[in-house]
Amino acid sequence: MKPSLTGGSCAFSGGRRRRVWLCCYHGTMEEKKKKKLGWKRTFQNNGYMIGLIMKASPGLFWIALLHNVLSATHSFLFQTYLFKYTLNALQEGKPLKTVILTISLIAAFGIVGFVVYRILWRYYEKRYPVVDAYFQNLLQKKAAEVDLACYEDPVFYDDYVKAISAATDKAYDTMNNLLAFVWIVIYVSGAAVLISTIDPIFLLLALTPLIYTLLIGRRRNRIKHEYDMRNKEVGRQKDYVRRTFYLRDFSKEMRLTEMWKVMYKRMHDSVAEMKSIVRQYGYKMMFFRYLFDVIYDLLVGTGTIVLAAYKTLVKKTMLIGDCFVVINSITGVAANLEYVGEVFVNLHENALYAENLRHFLDYEVKIAQDENAPAVPAFSKLELKNVSFSYGGQDTPALSGVNLTVRAGERIAVVGHNGAGKTTLVKLLQRLYDPSEGAILLNGEDIKTYRLSSYRDLYGIVFQDYRLFATSVAENVLLRGNVTDEDREKVKDALKRAGVYDKIEELPGGVDATVTKEFDKDGAVFSGGEAQKISIARLFAGEQEIVIMDEPTSALDPIAEQEMYRNMFDACKGKTVIFISHRLSSATMADRVYMFENGAVIEEGKHAELLAKNGKYAEMWHKQADAYSMREEATA
Repeated sequence: MKPSLTGGSCAFSGGRRRRVWLCCYHGTMEEKKKKKLGWKRTFQNNGYMIGLIMKASPGLFWIALLHNVLSATHSFLFQTYLFKYTLNALQEGKPLKTVILTISLIAAFGIVGFVVYRILWRYYEKRYPVVDAYFQNLLQKKAAEVDLACYEDPVFYDDYVKAISAATDKAYDTMNNLLAFVWIVIYVSGAAVLISTIDPIFLLLALTPLIYTLLIGRRRNRIKHEYDMRNKEVGRQKDYVRRTFYLRDFSKEMRLTEMWKVMYKRMHDSVAEMKSIVRQYGYKMMFFRYLFDVIYDLLVGTGTIVLAAYKTLVKKTMLIGDCFVVINSITGVAANLEYVGEVFVNLHENALYAENLRHFLDYEVKIAQDENAPAVPAFSKLELKNVSFSYGGQDTPALSGVNLTVRAGERIAVVGHNGAGKTTLVKLLQRLYDPSEGAILLNGEDIKTYRLSSYRDLYGIVFQDYRLFATSVAENVLLRGNVTDEDREKVKDALKRAGVYDKIEELPGGVDATVTKEFDKDGAVFSGGEAQKISIARLFAGEQEIVIMDEPTSALDPIAEQEMYRNMFDACKGKTVIFISHRLSSATMADRVYMFENGAVIEEGKHAELLAKNGKYAEMWHKQADAYSMREEATA
């Protein structure tokens, strides 16, 4: 949603409760962190956000500021001063020619000002996509650079999600909050000066809501914050339950089991909890709101009318124009003064968001690209020497003392039960992580010495948790854009080798068909096995020296798996292949097998050698063979 010129804020002007909205966007409040930001950091963070907008579109802030200055001046002249001058001039008997001339000058200024600030508004509005593109480029570029470990750090990932989800709107909200304050200062200053020349006692009435806010506003805000936070927590539970009733991911279980009753009860409990929250906080919030309304409506609104009418009609110490201005402006001045407190609340809320953004953008990448580092030479040998690795926050290492060697042209199988450390090994080989201890050597040199992009270009890989993107089939296979006719032929060949081309050929558009219906109602939807074959086709289409297959055939039956491996090995002749699997049938095709358990290599050798040892590998092999035989007998 695109924010308006003054973001999630508003200012009041004119008569009783007549609101001049300077906004239409109300973004969700940033959830406060437990740590508090001091005022210095609060102002720094708000300035940081405005600075990003000025980088995104130089001059935009100054255009917006000029727009608000003209808008506030226009509101003061036409909603306050013009009435005072006209009525008083007529009552005092000033020459009609002078009155008409003065009104004409003010009207001319107003017309010119209105045209100018409408033009400025259009400029401001048109710059939103430019600013949005700047923020998205900034965040997406950083997201592509940060270490994989960041995505597994809940605190960092939470900051990232908050940063990227509403960056542009929050930046506008920060700027608009400042602009709203400028608008208020200009309008209130003009009105206050005018009212003070009439009778300063009316200014005291206007200050009453502000005094109320200063005295008890903090307590009111604390209660409201607690109410909002508890409501959001319960609201997330309620939203989750609601999603389980309409998302396809849950549709089968919800229809075939009694989980719908469990979810229904959770929905009922969530609603009951919301009622409890309203009972706990609702009356307190109502009391504070009621007290403010009494002060605003009774003391400021009604009190001003009674006092101004008395001074004008009974005491005759005020002119009619002065009376009209006081009655028309006093509630607007009071509301704007009271709203200043909300401006400062918004300052803090925006600063909390900016803190998330700065934390994300200021993150120093640990595995970074060094363009001056040397490129990788022709691959001959890859070695892991006493490599250990632990994920952040975990005491048990994922890998411990691993020694492993891969030579050019070899087929290496890494096997073991789920959780043995196989996928972690793949992440270290790709340098998505660096070892906690030990080293990974390429041609005898630590892989850290090579240019990161050059090192990663060595590998073609299919992950166990592969993903297909909502783009064309060809782009999903090549993992890049700018697909040429020559590329399409390469993709077709890769899909044929993967055993899924017949399905693709039937689609409207063939390899140019869109995957999923997320952005294309005619997009193709694939089964798990078909999708996995498309991901495997990436290996056939690639030209990398080392191919890594991390459980690439988990969605295929054993026979299809064997056929797929044979096809891959035929396509990868001359290349180095590392395949990860918990099914040992594929290990028979390997030159060497490494068996992992609890993050360590427990056995190493050829398939026949490991069977002859009669150790853990042989035990696992026989169990799988027996299970497969039993399945064959059961289906015979």
